[in-house]
Amino acid sequence: MALYTTLDAAAFARLSEAYGLGTVHEFTGIPQGSINSNFRLVTASGRYFVRHTTVRSADDLRFEADLLSLLNESHCPAPRLVSTREGAPFLELEGGRVCVFAWLVGEELTRAQLTTEHLESLGMELGKLHRITLSFGGSRTNPYGPEVVSGWLEGLKRNPDAELSSIAGELEGYLARAESERGGLEPRGVIHADLFMDNVKWLGDRVSALFDFEMACRDAYVLDVAITLNAWCFDNGAYRPELCRALLRGYQVERALLPVEREHLFGHALFGSVRYTASRIRDFHLSGLPPDKLAPKDFRTYLARARTLVRLGSEGLRALAGV
Repeated sequence: MALYTTLDAAAFARLSEAYGLGTVHEFTGIPQGSINSNFRLVTASGRYFVRHTTVRSADDLRFEADLLSLLNESHCPAPRLVSTREGAPFLELEGGRVCVFAWLVGEELTRAQLTTEHLESLGMELGKLHRITLSFGGSRTNPYGPEVVSGWLEGLKRNPDAELSSIAGELEGYLARAESERGGLEPRGVIHADLFMDNVKWLGDRVSALFDFEMACRDAYVLDVAITLNAWCFDNGAYRPELCRALLRGYQVERALLPVEREHLFGHALFGSVRYTASRIRDFHLSGLPPDKLAPKDFRTYLARARTLVRLGSEGLRALAGV
């Protein structure tokens, strides 16, 4: 959601015409995230979120569109994708592909605002998402699996910055441990794969929307649980047991974790922490974009998670999370 591509007034006029949105009143870039260029658009027909990508394929976007259609039909709090006048889920524009979404209501929470009630509600919605998508036939392999992450780390080890090359070597060891502690037999299905705090809107203590499904794919359900636990339940250098337990308690209202998933929660959590440490180094720390084009995210916060998990070990994490 960085600003890699600049869309001018003429581009938004073409977009609005293609989607039948009416006269363009205003548009503003949103300098957050790491992959796409995102914008807030206001037209005669309302407010919209516009996402421009130069890296996602047409098949990726169709997978996302079909998934969102199912979630909307099932009353899961997901974004509403707007189709073009011809019924297409995206538009070729300015060297990439544009998707348009209805603007979401609600607010994002800060870490200081989080309560166990919030985490229990979030867990229930994640479990509901996994249950609903059992009927979904679309297929997309996780684009950020262990082979990709391993390649990132190999490249980072050659970085001239001694600190970064050292950290890459450390992460390689953590990745090997994570893979040895992921069983491979955990149930798989459609996962969000990126359920961070800035990808959830709230109305009070109720989830009003889960959004940013661009990384959605087929992988282990417990990986989605672990990514969410890492994102929401770690603060000031430690996991908060009450939040971890609330998340998993809510999740299991909708879908019970199997013994094999409980056993391998640690491996998936460690993999997630390595994956996001590496991607934040690549996408943020090494980015040449200025702050007004890319809101920074510190890779060290995820490195702290990885190191904490290694100290805890599998049994320590299970005890802390109550599973």
